Amino acid sequence: MKILGTCRVADALGDWGSHNTAWRARREITDAYEGVDFALTYYADYVSRILAATPFGCLRVHVFAEDVPQLYLHDKKRTAESLTEMISAASGPDADYVLAMAAAETRVVGPLTCTCQGAVEDATLRLHPRLFIFDGWHRAAAWILQGRAGKIYPILANVILTEKELG
Repeated sequence: MKILGTCRVADALGDWGSHNTAWRARREITDAYEGVDFALTYYADYVSRILAATPFGCLRVHVFAEDVPQLYLHDKKRTAESLTEMISAASGPDADYVLAMAAAETRVVGPLTCTCQGAVEDATLRLHPRLFIFDGWHRAAAWILQGRAGKIYPILANVILTEKELG
């Protein structure tokens, strides 16, 4: 993982709340504040879990193929790789959507919305190695499949840093 810079938690929520809104909200959300509002309402269950873990900052990062073993879904039970395996073996709209993204010539575009537990110790940020994906599961699976097919590149993620482990 390569840190590209910092952002506010609100920036990550704004990105999250404005991604794919044409089919989720039946309108295109481009205003950052409206994106935050949409994330807080549409994804309230997820956002409440993030807030309960005490967020203290946010990083914009590139996630690389070698980081895949540290990618988990928000439920902490499934890795992004296991999701990829399930989708590859399945049929239906979700599988078709992911497989079409993976087969496309174009790169899968982030940002993923993730969390990572961390702490600042002696002015140094220390991160626990697992990233939990709250938004972008399908994109992460398609990105992993493209990597397996030899199309290797980083994907952008907003990583919300939390003091506590997710509950």
